[in-house]
Amino acid sequence: MFGLAAKKGSDRSDPFFPGACLSPFLNPDKTPALALQQARTGAPRNNARMKPLWLFVAAATVALLFNANSNAGADHPNIVFILADDLGWAELGCYGNDFNETPNLDRLAAGGMRFTQAYAAAPVCSPYRAALLTGQYPARVGITDYLRPNSANALSTQHVTLAEALQRAGYATGMIGKWHLTGYQYHAAEHEIKPRDHGFAWDFAREVKGVGNGANFWPYVFRDQPIRWLDIAENRLGEDEFLVDRMNAEAVDFIDRHHDQPFFLYLSHYATHTILHGKPQLVDKYRDKHQPGKSSRDHCYLCQDQGHQGDALHHWAADHNPHLAAMLESIDDGIGLINNKLDQLGIRDNTIVIFTSDNGGEANVTTNGHLRGGKSELYEGGIRVPLIVRWPNRVPADSVCEQPTVNVDFYPTLLKAAEVPVPAEQTMDGVSTLSTWLDPQAVISREAIYWHYPLDSPHFLGGRSAAAIREGDWKLIEFFDSGRAELYRLDQDPSEQKNLADKHPQTVRQLKDHLATWRDQVAARTPSPPLLVQPTKLYFADSFSPQQISERWFFQKEWQTKDGVLVRNELPGENKRIFLKQPRYQDAMIRFDFQFRGAGEIRLMTGASGPYNAVVHIHPNQFFIQTAKDDSGPYFSRRHGECAFDFQPDHWYTMTVEFSGDQLVAHLDREHLAYAKHHILDKQRTYFAFQVDQPSAAFDNVQILTAKPHPDQEHHLQWIRRANSKYPVEKSLQEELKIRQQIAHDFLYQTDANYRALVSKVDQQKAKEKRLYPNVFRSHKEFQKEISQQRKRLLADDANYKETLHATYRAARAIDDYLLEQDPDIGELPPSRRSAALQRLKLRFANDAGYQKLLAVRDAAQTELEQKYPQLFRTDQQITKYRKEQRQAVNKDPEFRKLIDETAATYRAQQDYLLRHDSELARLIEAAK
Repeated sequence: MFGLAAKKGSDRSDPFFPGACLSPFLNPDKTPALALQQARTGAPRNNARMKPLWLFVAAATVALLFNANSNAGADHPNIVFILADDLGWAELGCYGNDFNETPNLDRLAAGGMRFTQAYAAAPVCSPYRAALLTGQYPARVGITDYLRPNSANALSTQHVTLAEALQRAGYATGMIGKWHLTGYQYHAAEHEIKPRDHGFAWDFAREVKGVGNGANFWPYVFRDQPIRWLDIAENRLGEDEFLVDRMNAEAVDFIDRHHDQPFFLYLSHYATHTILHGKPQLVDKYRDKHQPGKSSRDHCYLCQDQGHQGDALHHWAADHNPHLAAMLESIDDGIGLINNKLDQLGIRDNTIVIFTSDNGGEANVTTNGHLRGGKSELYEGGIRVPLIVRWPNRVPADSVCEQPTVNVDFYPTLLKAAEVPVPAEQTMDGVSTLSTWLDPQAVISREAIYWHYPLDSPHFLGGRSAAAIREGDWKLIEFFDSGRAELYRLDQDPSEQKNLADKHPQTVRQLKDHLATWRDQVAARTPSPPLLVQPTKLYFADSFSPQQISERWFFQKEWQTKDGVLVRNELPGENKRIFLKQPRYQDAMIRFDFQFRGAGEIRLMTGASGPYNAVVHIHPNQFFIQTAKDDSGPYFSRRHGECAFDFQPDHWYTMTVEFSGDQLVAHLDREHLAYAKHHILDKQRTYFAFQVDQPSAAFDNVQILTAKPHPDQEHHLQWIRRANSKYPVEKSLQEELKIRQQIAHDFLYQTDANYRALVSKVDQQKAKEKRLYPNVFRSHKEFQKEISQQRKRLLADDANYKETLHATYRAARAIDDYLLEQDPDIGELPPSRRSAALQRLKLRFANDAGYQKLLAVRDAAQTELEQKYPQLFRTDQQITKYRKEQRQAVNKDPEFRKLIDETAATYRAQQDYLLRHDSELARLIEAAK
């Protein structure tokens, strides 16, 4: 059925249809069906209302002459980029397929160049689209898998996309169809970034919710869903309007509207993504042509809705799929319509037309020819795609190019063809392949092509977490889940049947090194897959891109976003934490990227009922887990698992933290992890914060996902327990002693009733001390809590206090208002940048007379408040001094001395018991003497 050789014949000698000069959509006498028929056959059907043919010819001649003159000497070529979804490498007639009928695409190839080794930058949808529009590998963009409907990782507006670069050069820009570079508000995504945010002045048929459900006919509603999944407000082609046809019609109209200026049209089809669902008459045609293959699925929603069992309507036929063939024919019809319109307007010669696919075909409905694998896999069937480029008089007709290219190359290539400079601010991974377009034998200077496709679990179509590199004819695939590598020689084995890794270990090492170096260069993140949990739903996420920063962060002056990441900035201040507002989660997976950038410690702090109860400490040489004291248990502060690791200050790392019941594991990879098991962990968490000791640690891609136990949790726990002590942290004897004391104290309290009784006696004694001598034994925290309560009472009951307090607030607001008058732009900044910018403005205006005057007013108001209510403003130093004075006053009191001695005796008894029952603690104490 499939072969590498293209079909030959007279029908390919002329890439255009004779006699189809005028767009059928401009003639109200022609139905959509008739228009499509003419686009395929090039001849009008019999119609009593049709005008004489000579009138069409005359009108077409005038139109062609007029438009040829109006476009003469144009410097910038028009660009029509047509993208199919999940279309396999071998589905087109010009690629050897003898079942699907693609005459227009075959003619397009006959009039231009067909590529045999064109690649997608990823084996799934969103990364390809991000790479196309940015000219960057998905690993650099940070979109390496398809975006889920509520994703927060939309394509950052920091990029100057291909559309924006062309728009700056005077191009009309339009997009039709699938975007898939954002989460959707319908699915509770906090931000939705749309094509018009990325340089497309007009767009149509963009999805507003998750796609792929087979609702390809008006009104574009799948089963009992409440809304259309597209932003198409009304139908245009009748009650049975088919989505591909409607998109084709809109494409023709866009070209017609903008032919008097250079234009860039991105026609992004949803076809042939599953669920496959073609027009009935075309589906019947292909059923009659060849018996559909066996279904790859037992269940089919669309069949069930028609009253059938199984896949009776062949939506999931594994080969000779009539729906795939029908949808592809509809795409092909659109190629014919576009060709006709370009021909009619006389702009064919000045228009680049590109047709390709976003990844390989789904292996369960196509074979991808002789190539191994399919969508979601880094084998050739998942990443090699059809590619046709036509640019008359530049790209040689009926030519074949065997040079490798990848879709990041379109950005620089199209800009060079249009004589538009690549924006200086946009980093470019792609290389211009224009010389290859002009001469298929030209060799492009490129070291290698790279893929980075990390997954938490295998893709539902079979893809595995992996990376790949193609260098010359060598291709290496490195699987992250097993560490195994496969090596292939593509010129000799394009089907990747002979793994040569064992025969060429040196080549494997070399390619692995090159791949690792590239990952460092593009800051590729490779998250460690979950071990304890299986994520179920995205609860919160932030990628800190402009226009996409969550409003749930509580930003103060020490924290800001900068260059698309969250940063602990250089401003001095006591606030070292940034909190998430009102979090609520329990069993979960937390993941975040981080850089030290000079900081000495990073903490992820989580907790329940307000305070934190579990902390992941990350130091430049280690990370470890600690649980906190919690009176609800009661539980005591305790250090758990640890792992030595040499963090580089300017390198990005990804930490994965999992909570499952009373267990927690934090890991960078399967080898480097820390584990904790403690009752305090089995709680609903209502606290989430990052804490950094000093500038200028950075964070990115923060995610909280709800989770359930991992199906292989018990098996993974065996691995976790072995790896938990694999990389111990070097500590001083005093550090070991302190840690061991924490562990022993908490462990015995939970497991030994006698020890609990001794601890209880100590607690009773301390409570007695506070009751009898509160000013001596209350903690700083308890003093400050009492002061806070006094403030609340006064605010409610004392009008004078309230007015004096509010005077300080007014004075502070006056300072901010004055500064914002000096730099109004700061007031327009988002919360993620405003507090830090305002603080820097205060430092800049420190010597300004107006600012100094307002500071004096504020200080006077604060002084008045403190003088009237001095009891409300005790510092920790004052409290310490006060406690000392109170102790000195009662220090010689016999009753006080007796109480102190009783407490000391109960504490010694507790400590003696602890030493007798924890031999490791006793050993360390003896060693410390």
